[in-house]
Amino acid sequence: MKKSIIVTLFLTLIICALPFVITPFVLFMLTEVLIMAIFALSLGLIMGYGGLQSLGHSAFFGIGAYTVAVLSEHVTSIYILIPAAIVISCLFALLTGLIAIRNKGIFFLMITLAFTQMLFLFFRQSDLWGGADGLGTSIKPILGFTELGSPLSLFYLIAAFFVLTYFILRLFVNSPLGKGLKGVMENEGRMIALGYNVKKYQMIAYVVAGGLAGLAGGLYIFKTQFASPDLFSVHMATTVLIMVFIGGLGTLFGPVIGAGVFIFLQNYMSTMTDRWSLIMGLLFIVIVLYNRGGIFQLVQLIGKKLLPKKNVFAHKKGGTTIELNESGKAE
Repeated sequence: MKKSIIVTLFLTLIICALPFVITPFVLFMLTEVLIMAIFALSLGLIMGYGGLQSLGHSAFFGIGAYTVAVLSEHVTSIYILIPAAIVISCLFALLTGLIAIRNKGIFFLMITLAFTQMLFLFFRQSDLWGGADGLGTSIKPILGFTELGSPLSLFYLIAAFFVLTYFILRLFVNSPLGKGLKGVMENEGRMIALGYNVKKYQMIAYVVAGGLAGLAGGLYIFKTQFASPDLFSVHMATTVLIMVFIGGLGTLFGPVIGAGVFIFLQNYMSTMTDRWSLIMGLLFIVIVLYNRGGIFQLVQLIGKKLLPKKNVFAHKKGGTTIELNESGKAE
């Protein structure tokens, strides 16, 4: 708990200082990075800690976005819009999870994809909320009696939700529930033999991930002012999947790094070449083939090589363990 608070406070200080050292264009991109980082963190939870490979996570993102876009015609308070996006996404995750969690591997992946495609076709063909043209809004987040209309205020709002999401997930994965979930991923048969209800663990993680993806979708509307059926598309689902793989599975910083790398490379490479997606595809292939731990693991490996090594040997004497260095002297 103490370590989680320290790491979160350090992360908060860095984010608060960033707007003073970057350009407005980079601030605009960084706002999108934080939104997609929340989205990637939610998928990273069920993939890296629950072993659930999903191609339907964009469903929750789209539901959160449309919830805010539709309700913004009647209310403007962020205290209503964001909780509504989270709750409705959680309910959809609960309903679909009751069916999807019963399956494993490719079958789970295909069922989640099917649910996403159903929503994509529904919103695309229905004229109720704009159909294929999407739904525009002029909503500005209102916090208390203050309208957050400037790019800087919007950045800090989304940054606050990002830090809160990171803190909650850090507590979650370090809790008995999170450790049990990871145990299910590593050896489901053994967890069943020990008497654990593995489906319950997976369902809780799936619903939590769905709610956080809905949060990301709701925040996305505040930035783009537009919701379209493409938010439910396979393209969106694979985009966040690539972010998680690029950053690194089984970590919290991994998906965040993946979101940042993907957004910045996409924005900068698209100004240089129309074939930027080909370059991103090659990067993804290289990481999957040669370093499945992603960029985060690569940074860890480089850090270990750069740090001075200290070989310590343990020697027991009279029931007491004495640590010896390379020269044989006691530490």
